[in-house]
Amino acid sequence: SGGSGQTRLSVIPPEAEGYNTAFKKIQTGGGKNTIYIVPLKDELDTSPLPADAHEFHKMPKATCKVCGSGMPLQVLAVHIKSCVEQQSSGDDYDLHGEVFKTLHRVIASFAHHSLHHASIYLFSFFLPFLSLDDVMRAIAHAVYTFGKNFDIAVSRQSMFERGLVQWQRQEKASPANQLRVLFLGEAGIDTRALRKEFLTGMIAGIEQKFFEKGSNGGRPNYSLSDLDKGNFRYTVGEIMASSLAQGGPAPNFIVLWCYKVLCTGYLNFDNLDKDNVGDVEAATETTIQSLTEEILNCGYTGLIHVEKREEIIRAIVLHAHLRLLPILLQIRDGLKLYGLLEIMAKYPSICQPLFVPALEMKVGDDADFIISVCQADFSERGTNREHLEVTLMNHLQDFLQELEQGKKKMLFCDRSLANRFHRFHYLLHIQCFP
Repeated sequence: SGGSGQTRLSVIPPEAEGYNTAFKKIQTGGGKNTIYIVPLKDELDTSPLPADAHEFHKMPKATCKVCGSGMPLQVLAVHIKSCVEQQSSGDDYDLHGEVFKTLHRVIASFAHHSLHHASIYLFSFFLPFLSLDDVMRAIAHAVYTFGKNFDIAVSRQSMFERGLVQWQRQEKASPANQLRVLFLGEAGIDTRALRKEFLTGMIAGIEQKFFEKGSNGGRPNYSLSDLDKGNFRYTVGEIMASSLAQGGPAPNFIVLWCYKVLCTGYLNFDNLDKDNVGDVEAATETTIQSLTEEILNCGYTGLIHVEKREEIIRAIVLHAHLRLLPILLQIRDGLKLYGLLEIMAKYPSICQPLFVPALEMKVGDDADFIISVCQADFSERGTNREHLEVTLMNHLQDFLQELEQGKKKMLFCDRSLANRFHRFHYLLHIQCFP
């Protein structure tokens, strides 16, 4: 009001130090008067600041081991993507050598609260996985190694049963932390050996209790009580992920269709195999009538007759798969630990040997791949037996390379290869049977 709708403006000259807080407080009369600051530019400059800008002076710095440029740690994640894409276009660049070492050093410098997310983000988003080693390295780096350990104290006599109870407790720490195992009544210190023994027993117990064995792998037991208690998530899924990330055995006992559900989160109705259910085609006109109640319980609402056998089989197959879907989804939630589920969803074929026992050797598989899945159990290092066993493996590798070159017909294998040398079965002929 007043002044005929006009406001008088007075220029405030700056002092030698510029417009500091004390100066502006005096000019505004302690906040009673209003000052108007004229913008210096009509448009804001949104271009990124250079790495050596004054604004980055107090920020922690990191050096890119690929190009050698120094920059703030917060900017390094954006720089890695463009740097890796530029360098990977060359033929002589070792993408999975130096870059993984670089990211490991960078992730180690992150604060504790962001270590897990930073490691998975950098490894899974910027760098493609080419082998199982890349997958194992990524989830191993995602384990919390700072702060409290995930302590579990059990007795050897009831290791599996007590291990399930202690695993679900999770009061002081979570399975995302590094696992430390103590066996009651023993003075041993866990330096990874006790942890590996515990995880080996837990994986074997999970396979025996929670899975139904089949010719091509196991599928979860249909147990609504375990589903309601969350056992498939807080025990099965998390222990599987922990075993892979912390030096335990791989849970490679799951049938292929279950593994695909774990990767995708849904069931593909077009690829359902009746062999996963059992011998559902053995029913005759007499036996099919005696199974009327069981057929109706599977959701089939049509005419029960031997001529409708294909429709009945389809209903049985759908029912057998769909009833396990909530259990598989609960296991899938447990596999989110260490970002393993994200990697499985993005690289299902690479992660498949970790969960599925059947490795079908196709014509395209080379000798190096077959040797990589062989698990040779050698004798003590430096002994004559160990020398003979290594020689035998060398001959096997030469034979597979001959197959790869097309000199002989390629073989097929439906299981992972485990080479165990029978050292004590022929004690009188050790030289013949090492």
